[in-house]
Amino acid sequence: MLISKKELLQETNISYGQLYRWKREGLIPEEWFIKQPTFTGQETFFPKKKILRRIKKIQELKNQYSLEELARILAPEVSERNFTEQDLRIIEEVDLALIPCFFKSFGKNNFTYVELLVLIALSIFRKRHNLSIDDVEMLSKGIKDAINELKQVDYICLLLKSNGEYFLMLYPENTGVMTDERLKKISEINLNEISSSIKLKYRKSFHLDIEEEENELLFIEGGEEVLT
Repeated sequence: MLISKKELLQETNISYGQLYRWKREGLIPEEWFIKQPTFTGQETFFPKKKILRRIKKIQELKNQYSLEELARILAPEVSERNFTEQDLRIIEEVDLALIPCFFKSFGKNNFTYVELLVLIALSIFRKRHNLSIDDVEMLSKGIKDAINELKQVDYICLLLKSNGEYFLMLYPENTGVMTDERLKKISEINLNEISSSIKLKYRKSFHLDIEEEENELLFIEGGEEVLT
């Protein structure tokens, strides 16, 4: 669903100048500015949910961080840091009961940043939908090879169900996805939003500096809304 530039400015109470300054500073992706013909000529539209969430986050943080720092916080870059069992126990969004399951499913006890985000997503899915540990183990095993292909975190993690079994799908957040009608869409989580929250919440715990992109580690409680 799209929102026009005029509607956006009215709803968020920001100026035209602010909007385009944030674009120049990299706080709002250029691809979110969608030009479409209208009966009065051409008008700019935006993906409604994404732009409203992003502007709300900018407004919440702009007095705490410079625009340059905010651009780094909101960017979808992947941290090079690995996360140990001790790290996982510090991160509240990781379900502690699932840690042994993750070790078994992934065949290791150190995790990349992208893997961490997926572990958090799986923890959220378990809480939302009362998944069993066996369900999470099967999901982890099914998705682990695909995670290795991800170089950015701007992906949606989609939970699907068919004949009592759960499946995961990862797809770029700026694209849609069409699935077999036999697969029921249960819930989805935006990995980039988890990433942005982790960067803020845990940067001190992990001695992370948002000035250094390579060591950046945001979490919006509950992730995306449940699909019906």
